Amino acid sequence: MRIVIADPLAYSDPFERALRAALPSADFVRWPDLPEGADYDLLVAWHLPKDMTALPPSLRAVFCFGAGTDQLLDDPRIPGDVPIARLQDQGQAEQLLDYATHAVFALLQDDVVVRADQQARFWRLPDQQNRTRGSLRVAVLGLGPLGLHVAQGLSAAGFPVSAWSRTPRSIDGVACLHGDDGLSACVDGADVVVNLLPSRPETKGILSDRLFSRLAPGAYVVNLGRGDHLDEEALRAALDRGQLGAAWLDVFPVEPLPPEHWFWRHEWIRLTPHRAGLPTPQGAAASIAAVAAALEQGHALPGLVRSGRLIEN
Repeated sequence: MRIVIADPLAYSDPFERALRAALPSADFVRWPDLPEGADYDLLVAWHLPKDMTALPPSLRAVFCFGAGTDQLLDDPRIPGDVPIARLQDQGQAEQLLDYATHAVFALLQDDVVVRADQQARFWRLPDQQNRTRGSLRVAVLGLGPLGLHVAQGLSAAGFPVSAWSRTPRSIDGVACLHGDDGLSACVDGADVVVNLLPSRPETKGILSDRLFSRLAPGAYVVNLGRGDHLDEEALRAALDRGQLGAAWLDVFPVEPLPPEHWFWRHEWIRLTPHRAGLPTPQGAAASIAAVAAALEQGHALPGLVRSGRLIEN
């Protein structure tokens, strides 16, 4: 089996070693180090490179090397009969949970106020008891595999968690809601909202003034979904008037984030360069190997998000 790797995150010695250990008989080629017109069976990419103008008829599946598959599902270069499978990497899910937990604990410890006081050398005496985990409500938007893991992990850590998805779900220890009315109920009075939705027309700009106004005063917003989920001007207004206490942002419409963007300078924004949940060498290699084995054996692909039509050997 020939596998083309077209993602810079996989262009490293640890990933290559893990892939070759998991698939010793496969032929791996990095894009664009591929002869023109060459055939291959499996394409591994988070999004297709701009100069990848045509895919070969031999292509049997596309493997999404990252969180979220909307950018591949919407790419017209991928024929509709080619199946798409997503990464299943427990290490990546753990990283996203760690990031979300970090942000939730930051609010629990009043992080942005304490940091600002430190910069000002101001000794602020507490005017009330510290909050407890059980008193801080968290709303998780999106219950795909990663959102599910984050919601369950935060609930296991002792935080009351509500979660919203487009279709009904049921999770022990998590109040699950769905639909337009469910979204309002999910975020009403929440102290932290963690977004892990896919990018779809109906979710564009979902982190808006309408949603912010329903949160508890001083709430934190954590965006781990897509940059187009966030109404940036609504965020600025909510931060400046104190409706929101802070925003933790890991995804942006334009990446790298331009140096002149106001996010860099705002004191209530914690900005990270799209690193909240990176594929791990061992987890990604095992997931790719599972898809490759399913292709070889004619079985259903693990992590399938679009069935297409499996192309047999």
